[in-house]
Amino acid sequence: MTARVLIGGVGYRWFGDGSFGLVASDALALLEWPAGVDVEDLGYGALHVALDLADTDPPYERVILVGVTERGREPGQVYRFRCETTLPDSQEIQARMYEAGAGVIDLDHLVVIGRHFQALPDDVIAIELEPHPGTVGDGLTAEVQALIPQVVDLVRQEVSATAGAPPASVRR
Repeated sequence: MTARVLIGGVGYRWFGDGSFGLVASDALALLEWPAGVDVEDLGYGALHVALDLADTDPPYERVILVGVTERGREPGQVYRFRCETTLPDSQEIQARMYEAGAGVIDLDHLVVIGRHFQALPDDVIAIELEPHPGTVGDGLTAEVQALIPQVVDLVRQEVSATAGAPPASVRR
């Protein structure tokens, strides 16, 4: 593999099912990947992640983010989509930077701020869990833990995807 690919878990540790992205990236980090594929914990804030990625040389050509985001979809399901490349207006970017600076860790913040600083490639895929409301605790619920193998398979498919492969669906 010649393309540089980053697989990143986004979220908080010890936050019940909200830790899904980091637990998944922990499982993915234990696997063997082709040269040029890195697995990282990106649960340390969008501003810092964007600055770190901006300094990456050579830059990543594909980024696969794994996390939890409430979007009003069916809870307990995993969704995969290509992230938008268009930036929102400057007020929304500033609001996201403010929240990220205040410690909010959010996959959408990471994408917007990363794109603002030109730290992300155009090819960014999100693999997200739609959470059940109110799940808390130190670890994942059994239902969500059972989804980790599905996410591992989805990430493997994304890593092995070639330029001729059909694109992931675009979130609207």
